[in-house]
Amino acid sequence: MCRLCYGLTAISVPADPDRDMSPRWARIWIALVALLFVAGLVPATQGIAAPATRNKLDRLLAEYAALSTKFSADMLALADFCEQQKFADDAERIRQLALPISGQTADIDDLPEKIQPDLPPGLPPIENEWRTRLRTLQKAYAQDLFLLSRRSIIEAQPSQAFHWIREAAFHDPDHQQARKALGFVRYEDGWATPFTAERLKKGFVWHDQFGWILNTHVKRYEQGERFYTGKWISAVKEASIRNDFRQGWEVLTEHFEIHTNYSLERGVELGQALEEYHRFFVREFAAFFNSKQQMQALFNSGSTDLRGVGQRHVVHYYRTRNEYVANLKPRQSNIDVTNGLYLPSDRIAYFYDDPDNPENNLETMFHEVTHQLLGESARSIADVGQNENFWLIEGIACYMESFKREGDRMSVGDPLHSRIHWARVRVVEEEYFVPMQRFTALGMREFQFGADFTTLQRYYSQASGMVHFFLHAQDGAYREQFIAHLAQVYSPDSRKRAHIAGLDEVTGVPFSELDRQYVEYIKSLPSALDTANTAQQ
Repeated sequence: MCRLCYGLTAISVPADPDRDMSPRWARIWIALVALLFVAGLVPATQGIAAPATRNKLDRLLAEYAALSTKFSADMLALADFCEQQKFADDAERIRQLALPISGQTADIDDLPEKIQPDLPPGLPPIENEWRTRLRTLQKAYAQDLFLLSRRSIIEAQPSQAFHWIREAAFHDPDHQQARKALGFVRYEDGWATPFTAERLKKGFVWHDQFGWILNTHVKRYEQGERFYTGKWISAVKEASIRNDFRQGWEVLTEHFEIHTNYSLERGVELGQALEEYHRFFVREFAAFFNSKQQMQALFNSGSTDLRGVGQRHVVHYYRTRNEYVANLKPRQSNIDVTNGLYLPSDRIAYFYDDPDNPENNLETMFHEVTHQLLGESARSIADVGQNENFWLIEGIACYMESFKREGDRMSVGDPLHSRIHWARVRVVEEEYFVPMQRFTALGMREFQFGADFTTLQRYYSQASGMVHFFLHAQDGAYREQFIAHLAQVYSPDSRKRAHIAGLDEVTGVPFSELDRQYVEYIKSLPSALDTANTAQQ
């Protein structure tokens, strides 16, 4: 797969050498080099302070473990009581709530929209007793987690703080400070985001097929009519009009503005997928979007002033590849060698429907939207990675291609995903590794144009593997430092981008030791099954 990100000048190079070193790929690469070399770029580097020690995180995690252990014990005791009193189903539900979050079957981000009602009057005394006890335990634990999350901010562990604030809201959905920190406001008898509240106030409702439409329009839409330029027409007639991309559908969601000539329903489907991805991305990289000071203000005031919030990310989704190429050809002469791109110059991510490879379609979208979310995290977009640290720009986007949902769970970083699989192959089978001090010093031109195509593929594999390492190794020991490093690289402040500390300074670990740890970590990852490996060829 080939993903081209103009402006960032980032090409997502395929991982598999046997599949991709064809004459066609060689021609494409030569064309891309010629095209991208003329793209003018601005240097973007910066320095950051030395990170907090691992001891701070260890202390916080130890305190969390103590709180969690006590909570679990109290909940299990309550479950035993319920079972003794013949409330078997409730006992099982309480046991599930007693499990660590990693073992929960529920999505802890899926919070109820309505305020929890009071316990109904007239309950039998025994039932009233255990239900009251359940709420008391959950509310107390949620408050403990909220206080721990505030301490995490003080200890410079914002990602961990955000995790605990989500868990607090899971156990006490009406914890006002936790809800506000997560971006909710009170609306009537429930909770909603400011955008949702605004839509509802104007008489709109969310429809899984048609998106936000007026409540008075729902019945007619479901009957096959469409409201177009102030009058009702058939869905068939509207589709014929909107077949022209310039007259296409516009689908608004909380964070995205999607333009498409495929169909309204497809636009809504994409909007839901992108919102899900956005929720996960902001959750996992909370510290990128909120500085320590911003998160401290957020916890104190309940304001969700994330960088970039309030301006939707624009996506154009074409019905066919031919339309995608035809519409972008005047601006990008070699657009026909791409299957998706993000243009910082107009802040738009471009895609087309690929019915023959829907999985690749989604991975392309996750890759490019990652560039979009990071690049548009501030009002002005700064070109990044020209003089150094280009590995980070593409490594994080390649890593995020592994995003997936399985049931109620969203995850990223599957070691068997092709990007990570090939990162392991480079080290284990090919014995290929560029020392980090030299690798991180590569700027865009050296990274993209300073090597043959085979070496470039290896660069992309190592970049993907290094992101996996810094996010997952040693139970996330380098996670906070890595995210802070990422935030600094994308900082809108040119003064902060004037210098940048090396990863050795960022982590407090010498490069030679980071190299050793990386190789050891990559070798420890599970390898793909032979059948999966064969399928990649």
